[in-house]
Amino acid sequence: MVKSHYLGKWPGVVVLRQAMVCDGLPVGMIVWALPPRETIKRYGGMTWELARLWIHDSIPSNAETWLIGKAVRWIKVNRQDVQYLISYADPSRGHGGTIYRAANWIADGMTDDERKTPRFDYRDAKTGKMYSRRGHVPDGVKLERVARISKHRFKMPL
Repeated sequence: MVKSHYLGKWPGVVVLRQAMVCDGLPVGMIVWALPPRETIKRYGGMTWELARLWIHDSIPSNAETWLIGKAVRWIKVNRQDVQYLISYADPSRGHGGTIYRAANWIADGMTDDERKTPRFDYRDAKTGKMYSRRGHVPDGVKLERVARISKHRFKMPL
């Protein structure tokens, strides 16, 4: 999943992994993670983030919504301490949140709606590698600041 997902890495604090299996082989996966503390404060209770969703290209296009629905039902039954689920759709990757709307999630604005100042990422001017925090940049790298694109936020109250 990590090699196939466009982000190419695991989220910070994984709390649950759910796989879709066909003929004994994984063809899809959802990875749930703990969101930043501010997100838990925003919703006022235990919140999990749908941090990664991957479906093999050979699987029909409605499988994402089907898998999300199955995953949400499992969490409702088995993790009653979780009160909200959240996820984001990144317009810079061509994602508008269609699968979340189809799965009856609630559009909850954009990630930068309440910000007073814009956020930036940093790009290595030589290699093009992106960094989300200046503290993650190795010494000696010539940086370019790149305005961060606000993401669509979706929530699912449980």
